[in-house]
Amino acid sequence: MLRPSPRRSFYVVVSRSGESPEYWCWEIRRKWKPMACEHRFRSHRAAELAGRGALEDFLNGLSMETGSR
Repeated sequence: MLRPSPRRSFYVVVSRSGESPEYWCWEIRRKWKPMACEHRFRSHRAAELAGRGALEDFLNGLSMETGSR
C-alpha cells in the first residue's frame, strides 16, 4: 500500500500576530497542528514567501531523512 505524500500533509498558514497585530507571522502545520515557529513580518506577502520557503526546506529535509532509511 502506498503512503500519502508528506507534501500533501504539510502547509503554511499566515495570520496576524497575536502579540503585535501590526505584524504578520507564518507557521507550518500538519493536519491542523502547528509544527514550526512563527516570525514577524510587516506584510502578508513577506510572511507568505518566508513560510513557503521554510516549508520547502522542511520537506526537502524530511525527504532526505526518509530516503536514508
